[in-house]
Amino acid sequence: MRLIVCEKDIAARRIASILSNGKLEIVKGNPPIYKFDDSVVIGLKGHIIDIDFQEDFKSWKSDLKELINSRIIKIRKQEAIIRKLEELGKQADEVIIATDYDREGENIGVEAIEIIRGVNPSVKIRRAIFSAITKEEILDAFSNLKEVDYNLADSAQARREIDLLWGAALTRFLSTATGYLGKSFLSAGRVQTPTLALIVEKELERMKFKPEKYFEVKAELKNGILASYGKVKDKEDVLKLKSLKGPAIVLNVKERKRKTNPPTPFNTTEFLKEAANLGFTAANAMRIAETLYMNGYISYPRTDNTVYPDSLNLKQILNKLLDTKFAPLVKKILAKGELKPTKGKKKTTDHPPIHPTEAAKNLPQREMKIYELIVRRFLATLAEPSEELQTHIDFDIDGYKFKANGIVIVKAGWREYYPYSKVNEVQLPKVKVGEKITVKRIIVEEKETQPPKRYGQGTIIKKMEELGLGTKATRAEILQKLVSRGYVSSGGSLIPSPVAIKVISVLKEHVPQITSHKMTAELEKEMDLIAEGKKKKVDVVNASIGVLEKLIEEIEKHREEIGKGLRESRNINLGKCPKCGKGVMRIIRSKKTGKRFVACSNYPNCKNTWPLPQKGKITILNETCKCGTRKIMVEFGKRRRVICPNPECN
Repeated sequence: MRLIVCEKDIAARRIASILSNGKLEIVKGNPPIYKFDDSVVIGLKGHIIDIDFQEDFKSWKSDLKELINSRIIKIRKQEAIIRKLEELGKQADEVIIATDYDREGENIGVEAIEIIRGVNPSVKIRRAIFSAITKEEILDAFSNLKEVDYNLADSAQARREIDLLWGAALTRFLSTATGYLGKSFLSAGRVQTPTLALIVEKELERMKFKPEKYFEVKAELKNGILASYGKVKDKEDVLKLKSLKGPAIVLNVKERKRKTNPPTPFNTTEFLKEAANLGFTAANAMRIAETLYMNGYISYPRTDNTVYPDSLNLKQILNKLLDTKFAPLVKKILAKGELKPTKGKKKTTDHPPIHPTEAAKNLPQREMKIYELIVRRFLATLAEPSEELQTHIDFDIDGYKFKANGIVIVKAGWREYYPYSKVNEVQLPKVKVGEKITVKRIIVEEKETQPPKRYGQGTIIKKMEELGLGTKATRAEILQKLVSRGYVSSGGSLIPSPVAIKVISVLKEHVPQITSHKMTAELEKEMDLIAEGKKKKVDVVNASIGVLEKLIEEIEKHREEIGKGLRESRNINLGKCPKCGKGVMRIIRSKKTGKRFVACSNYPNCKNTWPLPQKGKITILNETCKCGTRKIMVEFGKRRRVICPNPECN
C-alpha cells in the first residue's frame, strides 16, 4: 500500500482527486482518509508534534538558566491523527510526503516520518515537490519523486526550539519581575520584541516631533494653470508674494516622455504590502492566500522569488484565465505574441513568484479580492511599460519664480491591468516662452509640517525583511501576536499601546540587545546554514543557548529596575479627575455586569464615572485632548475611532 501524507485535509482531498482522476473513496472519520487503487491519502493539521519543557520546568518561577539548559521534549499534539498514521503506517510499503515544500512543510513531513518509522522502520520514504495544487503540477511531482530534505526540516526545528527557549525565558523573566502572571503576563520574544521596538521607535519619533508652521503660495492663472512658489516661512515674504499682480511671463517649457516599467512578480513580502493597501492585515491576507492555494487557484504563497522560472508555462496560465472575468485583458496580452515578463532582484529555486494557476469563479468576496490582486499583478508583469508625458513650466511673476508640473498618461501599458498603482494626472495647457498670462489671484495656504508616518502592516513587513527579522513564513504571524498581546492596534497604522512603549523603553535602557534586530538577524543566517547543510542543528541551538545565558545574566542584574519600570506600565490612566482633582480616571470593568466604564481612583470620595463603548478593542493613546484627558482608540474590525472619553469635553 502507498501512503500519501499531506499537510492539511483540504490538500489531501484535492491531491487524491487529481491522482485518482476523481475516482476516489472517502472514508469518513477523524481524520478522513481518501482511497484509490492501492493508495491512501491522509491530511494532517499542520504540526502534529509539539515541543515543550519537561514537567519539572512548567512553573514560571523555575530558574531561567536551568530552564534553557533542560531537555526539550516532544508531545503528541494531534492524537487522533497520530494513531491513524500509525495504523496506516504499519500497512504501508511506501510513504510519500506531500506537504508544502518549505522549511515548515518539510519539518511537518519529518514529524510524520518519525511516527510511521516508529511502527514500520524499513518503509520506503519519498518526497513529492510542487508549487501549486493543479493537475499538471501534482502529476509531474508524483512522476518525479525526490528525497526528503532533512537539513531543511532541521532548520525549521532549530527555529522552533530557539524560539521556545527565548520566548519562555524572556516572557517568564518579565512576568516574574513584575508579578504579572496568568492572563496579564507580559510577553517577549526573539523576533517579536525587535519588531515591536521598530514600531515603538517610530511612535517616539512622532511624539518628539514639533510641527512647524509654513505657508504654501500659489498663483492661479487665467488659463487654468496653478503655479507654485513653494514653501515660505517668513510672514513678511508672504505679504510681498500676496501683493503680486503679474502678469506671469513664461520663462521655460520642458516636456519629456517617460517610460515606467511594469511591476515585478509577487513574492510574499510584496504581496502582503499590496494586500495591506487594500485593507487586509498581513495575517488575513496570508490566510486567504493559503486557502486559494489549497483549492488550486494560486501558486504557493510563501516565496522570496521575484523571477518566473523558464519552466513556468505562462501561455498555459493565460489560456486558463480566458474562462474568467479577466478574459478581455488576457486576450490583449496574448495578442502581443512573445511573452517577456518583468524580473525582480531575487531569484530562488524553491517556489516561483505568486501567480494564478486556475480560473476562479464565485469565490467569497474577500477571497475574490485577493485572487483579483494576484491575477492583475500577474497580467501586469507581462504587459508593456506605461508612457507618461511630463511637463515643467517656469514663470516669472514680478521678479518671483513660480513653477507648474503636469503629467499625462500617453500609453496606459501595464496600468490598464493593475489599477492599484495610480497616477494623479495634471493636464497643462500649451504655452510658449515669453508668453504673458494674467494672474487671477495669489493663493496662500497656512500649513504645518507633518510627523513621520507610522508603520502599516505592509511597510513593517518590508522593514522586517530588510533587517532579517523573521522569515516570509513567520512575519505575518509575528504581527498578529503583537496585536493579540495588546501591544499594537490592528489594521491600518500600527499604533503601539502605552504598555508597549514602556516595555521597549525599559528593556532598551537595561538590556538593549533584546530590542535590537542584529542578534536576531544573525540567528536567521545560522538557520540558513542548517538548511544548506553547512551547520548542524544541535550546534546552532547550543550556540543560541550560550547567547541567551549571557543575556539572562545581564537582565538578572537589573531585575528590580526592570520590574519597577514595567509595573508602572500597568498604571496607565486617562489623566487627573476633572471633578475632584485628586484621583485619576481609569478604565475598569464591573464585577457584576461585566461592562466597562471610566471611574475616578478616588472612589468612594469621588463618584465621577464616564461611559465607554461596550464593543470593540480599546487602546489608550499617547495623545492628550485639549481638556487634559488622554484620547482612546476604539477598533471595530477594520474601523477605528479616536475619541476623548470625557463626555463633558467639547
